[in-house]
Amino acid sequence: MVYVLTRQTVQAERPTVLVTGAAGGVARYLLSELGSAYTLRLTDRRPFPGAVLGDLCDADFARRVCSGVDAVVHLAADADPDQPWQRLRDPNATALVNVLDGAAAAGVPRVVLASSLHAVGGHVDAGQAEIGEDVPPYPCCTYGALKVFAENVGRLYADLHRLRVVCLRLGGVRDRPLARSWLPGWLSGPDLVRLVTAALTADVEYGIYHGVSANSTRLWRNDRARAELGYQPLDDSAEYADQVPDDLPDGSSNHFGLRQRILHLT
Repeated sequence: MVYVLTRQTVQAERPTVLVTGAAGGVARYLLSELGSAYTLRLTDRRPFPGAVLGDLCDADFARRVCSGVDAVVHLAADADPDQPWQRLRDPNATALVNVLDGAAAAGVPRVVLASSLHAVGGHVDAGQAEIGEDVPPYPCCTYGALKVFAENVGRLYADLHRLRVVCLRLGGVRDRPLARSWLPGWLSGPDLVRLVTAALTADVEYGIYHGVSANSTRLWRNDRARAELGYQPLDDSAEYADQVPDDLPDGSSNHFGLRQRILHLT
């Protein structure tokens, strides 16, 4: 029988959740709130208060750090979309597989994987006005292609090892959108917490979901996240629409202009 984290068990037993990439920019929005409901085990390859120091590219380390936890939130990655395969392969592919192997070996019932809207960012370049969670993968960069790899490996492990794997295609996680190109894909810190909490408690075996706030600019649809995870975002980038610079000139069709439209994705 698969153990499912529910809001009731969180309150009663405080399950242990491993958070990888604890020193990263996304984790800083999560740790305080998650720590109020879960016992957190943190890890990063950079020194960070309370974290187990180690490299997830080391399979033995990954197995050790996964042992004895009830869920994994895997955030660790090199998030620079302009880096080549050689730079991204180990942190974004090898480490991912090691974490899934470690979770499977330890009998961890659930893994929440941080994917990215870069996995389908090519649809933006192709001019799609609305992108749902059911569109085919269409990465816009090497980083996005590795996120597609992560989603598919997650599917394989869900089938082979009966892991519950929840893939969250995160948008741009900041306190506020930094420019007009951020408005459709912005994900606020509080909505990130709501999304990850939902992913840790929803009764799903496997799924891919868009992680964006309740933005009025509806480029990225997240209907499935709302329906299957019970995700209820509250923040809207429209609140900042008149406060951000217009970083994409109207009518721009050059490569730089198109690239600017996806730079904000996590």
